[in-house]
Amino acid sequence: MEDAPRGDAAYAIVTALPEVGIDYRIAPDDVLRIQVYHEPGLSLEDAQVSASGMVRMPLIGDVPVAGLSAGDAADAIAARLGERYLVSPQVTLFVKKAVGRRVTLDGEVREPGLYPVEGRLTLSQAVALGKGPTRLASLSQIVVIRQIEGERQAAMFDLGAIRKGEAPDPEILPGDSIIIGLSRAKAIIGGGLIALPALATGFIALDGGR
Repeated sequence: MEDAPRGDAAYAIVTALPEVGIDYRIAPDDVLRIQVYHEPGLSLEDAQVSASGMVRMPLIGDVPVAGLSAGDAADAIAARLGERYLVSPQVTLFVKKAVGRRVTLDGEVREPGLYPVEGRLTLSQAVALGKGPTRLASLSQIVVIRQIEGERQAAMFDLGAIRKGEAPDPEILPGDSIIIGLSRAKAIIGGGLIALPALATGFIALDGGR
């Protein structure tokens, strides 16, 4: 966990939370309608995204879609179908239920649990949903876990620096898990961070992305 990106490196991949629509990022537990043009046997009306960020399609099996927009997910499915089964497949995808529009708070927070995401949400605002950190919480050890293109990835942030205005307050996305405290994060993750150089950018994969 000590090798999780910090500071500017951690913020590199944190982008603004889009409104639900064509740019909405798919999250685990979302329900999708997937239509393959002229292929009703390959189309799905209620495809639920798994906890690992996958959707299971006929013929091609699991396709990673968490963290993708509906358009990008449709392109990913079309590409897989086109590799072996169809010529120039046309796929459309619609998010029927954005069930994944919630975040998880865990660790040294007064009221851990699941909280709905309504509109844009920053890290400090998300922690406030759980009535703030406990008195003994280490504010420099806030771990955010996120599904990015089917991979479980993480980065570390310093809430103390954010509160002082010394660091940006990153956007939190639906499906994110926020863990306050390194000990609790290690217990949940199992120490499964892949080590990266200190100057690496973005989140890093956990457990090989499983």
